[in-house]
Amino acid sequence: MTTETSKAIGARSALVTGASSGIGLELAKLFARDGYRLVLVARNRESLTQLGKELAGKYGVSVKVIVKDLSVPFAPEEIYVELQKQSITIDVLVNCAGLGASGLFSEIDLDTDVRTIQVNMVALTKLTKFFLKDMLQRRNGRILNVASTAALQPGPLMAVYYATKAYVLSFSEAPAIALQLTFDSLAPWITVDQLAN
Repeated sequence: MTTETSKAIGARSALVTGASSGIGLELAKLFARDGYRLVLVARNRESLTQLGKELAGKYGVSVKVIVKDLSVPFAPEEIYVELQKQSITIDVLVNCAGLGASGLFSEIDLDTDVRTIQVNMVALTKLTKFFLKDMLQRRNGRILNVASTAALQPGPLMAVYYATKAYVLSFSEAPAIALQLTFDSLAPWITVDQLAN
């Protein structure tokens, strides 16, 4: 993003899940560099707190840290309610948190598979539902749901992970198309990208 674009953005805010590592961490850095106020979500308190201090110090942006495990069913609601209570508007939602395990499907613990589905699909769907509603009312906002090249093929040794990423891709494309048909302009509403995860 250019300096001119950054200045035009002003004090917009971005919520990034899975912000303590990987793609989520790198996206959080990019948003901070471009002057966004940040809401960072991850389950690793130490890493998340350290990142928040680092980004606030380096870029002079406001950083709110929310430590949540998105494999817990009510975590997305708790995040949304907390931000509503504090009157924090989210201009960009980045659903980047991801979970997966490798091995034969028959040998992977069922709880691991259920937690993968909860994080990669259910939490992502809930957060999209909550924040998209507000964005539509304001007629402004963007959503980035991070999928993977795994969305495009079956994964014999990561069956559930690959299947959840196929869901993310299909789910994300559907609202984007619906919004385009409704409003004749996709750009202000939802951004859908496929990123290697």
